[in-house]
Amino acid sequence: MYIMQICNVYSQEILREAAYDKPDFILEMIESAEKNVKDKLDAFILDKDMRTLKAEYVNCKKIQDEDDTIYKLFFKTRLSEIQAKIR
Repeated sequence: MYIMQICNVYSQEILREAAYDKPDFILEMIESAEKNVKDKLDAFILDKDMRTLKAEYVNCKKIQDEDDTIYKLFFKTRLSEIQAKIR
C-alpha cells in the first residue's frame, strides 16, 4: 500500500491522508507541486475538514514502513480567502 500524507511543514499536522494501490498518483502530485513552485503558481488543497487552504510545496519525505510506503508531502499553508463549496 502507498500512503500519501499532506502535512503542514510548521506544525507537522497531517492535513489529509489517502491510500493507493500504486504510487502513480502520488508521484504525479509531487511532480505537479514541484512544477507549481518553479512556475510560481498558487496551489490549493482541501484538508480533512474540507477547508480550502492556499499551499506552497516545500518538500517530500519517503518512509518505508513494513508493507507500506508513506510519502509525506510538506506544505506551507494558510486558510484561503475563498472556500470551495463541497456538496
